[in-house]
Amino acid sequence: MAIESTADDANLQLAPKDPALHHPFRAWLFLVVFSFRQMARVKQMVGIAVGLLLVTCLVTSLVTLNFGWDRTETRLQRFDPRNIQAVAGSMAGPIIENSPLMESIRRESKPLAVFSRWLVFFLFLGFLLPLWNLSFATSALGTDRENRSLIWLTTRPLPRSGIYLAKFFALVPWCLAMNLGGFVLICLSGGETGRRAMVLYWPAVAAGSLTFAAVFHLIAALFSRPAIVGLLYAFFFETILSELPVPGTVKRLSINYYTRCLMYSSARGEDVPIESDSIFVPVSDRVAWLVLIGATVIITAVGMWLFARTELKDD
Repeated sequence: MAIESTADDANLQLAPKDPALHHPFRAWLFLVVFSFRQMARVKQMVGIAVGLLLVTCLVTSLVTLNFGWDRTETRLQRFDPRNIQAVAGSMAGPIIENSPLMESIRRESKPLAVFSRWLVFFLFLGFLLPLWNLSFATSALGTDRENRSLIWLTTRPLPRSGIYLAKFFALVPWCLAMNLGGFVLICLSGGETGRRAMVLYWPAVAAGSLTFAAVFHLIAALFSRPAIVGLLYAFFFETILSELPVPGTVKRLSINYYTRCLMYSSARGEDVPIESDSIFVPVSDRVAWLVLIGATVIITAVGMWLFARTELKDD
């Protein structure tokens, strides 16, 4: 995550000669713009994220072109209840075709159901969304720490809380662009089925992106190795906890849970099968939106407070 600019370069650029820019609010806006441009030069983690996006789009395109997303015949070949007709006779055909088992096979094998289950719920929400937020969110303050300019930055005539907020505002457009843009590209690679999924789930992706960005930005402010801590949080708490097939209120501590609630609500409107309510007990759309937006605001406020009171070190 090293960048090409040095602390001296930052010194020159953050100390403009125009006296008008010495107004605190204008100076804060200048820091937002400078940090936004600074993040364009983040390399390592973002390079990994872009590589994963390209691989995912390639595999999705290959599956779409060669196999499609309808898995009805594949499932019937593995377990075809219509074979009972060979024993019970042709009169059993209509009963079997209208049975709950056949109906379940048809619903779970529809293209949108398969695409949602594997591409959206499992791969994107459980793996790519946290990783892509991590790529940018831990770099907003992490690059200043790595370039040993963090201490210098906090000596500028701006409150520390304002610096923290400026860095957060600078990373949000990058996180949204990476997550929403990546999600759109993956869905477009899925053909008509992917386009239907894109329309259904993009609001949940945007909401989850903001909250993940707030969490990883806080991690970057508190730890000298934010990428490692962020990875541990993303995969041992968000991913594993959300994928465990067990009920309980512990899941409600994760961002993944509320993002999944919004997605599941949209999926129900299209008759897409989701996890059993006995395992995954969802909250309403209103509660999910309030929690995600409220968590983003509260976590950012807590980060501002902690960043203003924490002893900082460049290394």
